[in-house]
Amino acid sequence: MSIHFIDELILDIYVKKELVCDVNFNNKDNLECYLKKLFKILKSKYDIRIEGFYEITVYLDKFYGVVLHLEKDDLDYYDYFKNQVDMRIITVDTNFMYLVDDIPRDILNKVKVYIEDNNIYLKIKDELTDLEMMKLLENSELIYDK
Repeated sequence: MSIHFIDELILDIYVKKELVCDVNFNNKDNLECYLKKLFKILKSKYDIRIEGFYEITVYLDKFYGVVLHLEKDDLDYYDYFKNQVDMRIITVDTNFMYLVDDIPRDILNKVKVYIEDNNIYLKIKDELTDLEMMKLLENSELIYDK
C-alpha cells in the first residue's frame, strides 16, 4: 500500500490486489467495513487521521488492485464529525494505464500500447508476473482516471 497526498484535503491510497482479494467492492456493507479497517491502519501505522465527510471514489483494476481517491469536504461544522467518518462512495471499474518513457520489450505481448500527445501509455491485457509488475510500476506513472 502506498499513499499520495495531493493536498491537505485530497489523498490517493494505492492498494495492490493481493491485499484486497477478499473484499467485495460491489457490496456496500463489505466495502464500508474494509474502509473502516483501513482507516484504523492509517491512524495507527502512519498517524493519518481520516475524520469528517469524504467523497471516496474506488477505482478497480483486475490487474493492479484499487486506488482509493479520498476528497475531504471542508465543512464549517467540523466539530460534528470529530473522531467520526461519513462518506459517499462511488465505485468505478476501469483499466489502469501506465505512462512510460520506453516500452519494456519483455512485456510487449502482455500490454496494449497507446500513443497520445507524444506520450506512451500501456494497458495490461494479460496477467503480469510479480517481477514484471514491479518493473512496470517502478518505470511508469499509474493513470487511474483516464
